[in-house]
Amino acid sequence: MKRVLKKNNKRNLLKPIIFITLFLAIISFQIFNYLGNLNENQNNYFNNEDLLIAQDTTAPIIIFLQPLVNNTIIKPTTYTIKANISDDNPPLYGNVTLQMSNHTAFLFNVTMEYDGENLWSFKWDNISSYSNLDVYIIQVWAKDSSPDENQGKSNEFYIYLSIITDAPGILTILLYVFAVSIIFAGVIVCLNKKLMPKSLRKKRGKELKVF
Repeated sequence: MKRVLKKNNKRNLLKPIIFITLFLAIISFQIFNYLGNLNENQNNYFNNEDLLIAQDTTAPIIIFLQPLVNNTIIKPTTYTIKANISDDNPPLYGNVTLQMSNHTAFLFNVTMEYDGENLWSFKWDNISSYSNLDVYIIQVWAKDSSPDENQGKSNEFYIYLSIITDAPGILTILLYVFAVSIIFAGVIVCLNKKLMPKSLRKKRGKELKVF
């Protein structure tokens, strides 16, 4: 009887042990599987991030919109230079500059204004302070916002300043003619006053000689 009880007790203890062992094995397997997937996902994420960073090696494409053609003649005293800059990672403000020079020296380097979408501009409003009838060279530089900071530049454009000064108005011309006429009339009156007494004296002297 005692042997039967011992066997039953052993069987009763063996079942919970087996159940707990299986339960722990299943939990451990799931945990290791989860950690493995997490590490794999992290590795894939970093690999994809490196791939994305390495893909953007293209410099910004810069096209002049104004002037539209090379060797443009500029006549007004204020002129806006415009450019289209396209890139998957567009430049930020401060990373687009316009350079200007002539055939002998570098003149200035200014930051262009962002006008929305791909448009950038610079208002050149002090043209009259530069030599007229001269050739100037303009070029736009841009740096995109990617981690690689790709830089691009436009073609050099030549512009020619031929500023036309405003012709005097009709009223100005009339006033000028009137002033000249007054001066001319005053000169004639003065000459007459100086010459008249001399001519009268000569005439009187001739009359006395006759008598």
